[in-house]
Amino acid sequence: MDDETEPVSELMDLLPAGPSSDGEEDESAPAGTEPTDEQADHIRQLRERGLPQTVVDGGVTARIVGFGSGDAAGTIYKNYFGTPAVDPVDGRVPEDDLDRLRELYVAPATHTTLVDHLARHGVAVLRGTPGSGRYTTALLAVRQAMDTGVVVLDSEAGVRRLVTDETGLQPSRGHVIEGDGTEWANELRPQLLIRLRAATYGRSPLVIIVDDHVPLGGLAEHVVPHEVADGTPFQVLERHLTVLLADRPLDCRKLLEHEGLREDLRGRRSMAEVAGLAAQLARRVRDGDDVDQIVQGLGVELRAKAVKLLGPRKSAADGTARQEVSLWSHAFLLACVVLDGTTLSRVSRESHRLAELLHGVRSPSSAPAMPLFEESVRDWLDHSDVEFTDRSGQPVGARHPECLVRISQRGLGEAVLEVLWHDHSGARGPLLEWLDGLVVRGEEDIRVSAAQTVGLLATFDWAYVLEELLVRWASERGEHADRRRFAAAWALERAVTDPLLAPRVQRLLSRWSQRRDFQACAQAAYGTRIGAKFPAEALSSLERIAGAGTKSVWTAVREIYAAGSRAQVLERLATWSASSRHWLRDDAAKCFQGLSRFRGERAVTAFLREPGPREHLLLLSRRTLLSASRAHRQCGWNCMRLWVERAGDEPGLDELMAEFFADLPEPGTEGERLRERLLFHLRLWRHQLPDGDAADRIKTFLEERWSM
Repeated sequence: MDDETEPVSELMDLLPAGPSSDGEEDESAPAGTEPTDEQADHIRQLRERGLPQTVVDGGVTARIVGFGSGDAAGTIYKNYFGTPAVDPVDGRVPEDDLDRLRELYVAPATHTTLVDHLARHGVAVLRGTPGSGRYTTALLAVRQAMDTGVVVLDSEAGVRRLVTDETGLQPSRGHVIEGDGTEWANELRPQLLIRLRAATYGRSPLVIIVDDHVPLGGLAEHVVPHEVADGTPFQVLERHLTVLLADRPLDCRKLLEHEGLREDLRGRRSMAEVAGLAAQLARRVRDGDDVDQIVQGLGVELRAKAVKLLGPRKSAADGTARQEVSLWSHAFLLACVVLDGTTLSRVSRESHRLAELLHGVRSPSSAPAMPLFEESVRDWLDHSDVEFTDRSGQPVGARHPECLVRISQRGLGEAVLEVLWHDHSGARGPLLEWLDGLVVRGEEDIRVSAAQTVGLLATFDWAYVLEELLVRWASERGEHADRRRFAAAWALERAVTDPLLAPRVQRLLSRWSQRRDFQACAQAAYGTRIGAKFPAEALSSLERIAGAGTKSVWTAVREIYAAGSRAQVLERLATWSASSRHWLRDDAAKCFQGLSRFRGERAVTAFLREPGPREHLLLLSRRTLLSASRAHRQCGWNCMRLWVERAGDEPGLDELMAEFFADLPEPGTEGERLRERLLFHLRLWRHQLPDGDAADRIKTFLEERWSM
């Protein structure tokens, strides 16, 4: 075929896609106000700065795994020693990981009961509160019952296989499956367990983990209750410190005998928190910090300081009365906590709004009198425990033009909010109303801070915050709907870091993904750390949302892909591209084009070297390029152009792409048509791209290959 003459149908694919004759495509999804890539990157950085855990290279660093960690689907596959990984499907637990868990493990009474039950029945339902150590107990009990290895079953696909047949169990292996947040867990029936008992007894023991909200029903015979004794947290701390400070036994003993440490431990709500505390203590000991200083920086000291800051001033030592701390001073303190890292002028301005709400007024004219010349910002600072810095972190004075207010001690802000919430209940409503106003009218950094504060408050009182604010934000339809929906997503992202709340957040988003009024918020939430932490569940929910055709789920898929679950995302998009539902195929094409913009390790072309993912990429490319929709075909050719353009900069990529392009066409008329289109576009790109040599080399390879 001559370079200058091409069929009109081929040339049409190079033009912007217009309306399709496909009836489904006549309906367009509602136009959203999704942020640009630059805005998304900026907001992600703001969110990560305010989260208690740090996102590194797309993965979530986490505390050392010990007794009780991993219950909220944060298993050792994702969180073991801070190494990011994707959720496994029927993945065998490495023996080294089990050995490390065993070294840190404090066996509860449940352990022996569970092992005995597995020996008698082969299957058990371990029922207990998330954060109480159920997952670790299940792993090590199964390992003891079956010393040839432990397999973790996928919470969705694994149970489907168990229900339909016995192929989900690997002979001579122990098995663990989590049911938190799944529909099937609430519908467990004795008949299923009896059936599983026949398949597992003596060969493949199975432990099903459920939370304490799952009804017992007729399962009492197989349920093993999991509870943590009163002294267990200290035993766990002692075991972790003994292991982590094995070469420093004297420092370890000093820590464990410190009364302040025992007091602080009473505020720890899960075994994962205890493990994290042990890691923090060991790190500071190795840094050379004094034991008293270490303990003074823990939660009990922070809570005591927070109580003092929020309480009235005491009488002076000489017996003379001192002025009570005013409402304005307390409002200023709370504004400093929420808006930590913002300018002094902004903190002062917002503290005035909060003071009016706390006083129960709605108009400035009836605001409580503030003695302007008797009380000033300087007076407020005396009991706010803050410091002033510039943007580089250097100390500055209050009159500096870019003076930023920062809480001087890490963790004090959270302690202030916790004391306020539990000890001053009258402030709850006004505080939430003020945070709602920040979300609506604030800049991006203000909105993120306010939303994450709401997420922190949800860890204190989930039902209250959910009912009063999160549900309204998520289903908002008014002028500020987008801002409130994103705020709800960011709040849930903060709440999911609490191991006790993670299952509730999962269940909530699963329900919201099935309700049209809440789908936009669910999609935004899956585009945060929540989707990165639970990729399989997130992609399934996003599939429901995309299939409904309300809006594209590209932004959420992008975040899950960038967070490390790249192979899973690619496999799911390949499945969507073959769907009978137009909107799923549409999102598959849009996501394919968007992911093709990634460079470096995240580039989809990196999968050309991996046999499994390469096959999914092959299917996705072929179906997109041969789609009946011209808009979808345009997305496919845009992807191929991006790849070819990149091949000029990455040595060896042109050879991999040539092999890939050669495998794209299948035998038949469609395959022949795709060959012609590939050669045509390569000739075109040879002239269009700044460096067309790569396109020419790929074209030459294909012509030689297809002429054989």
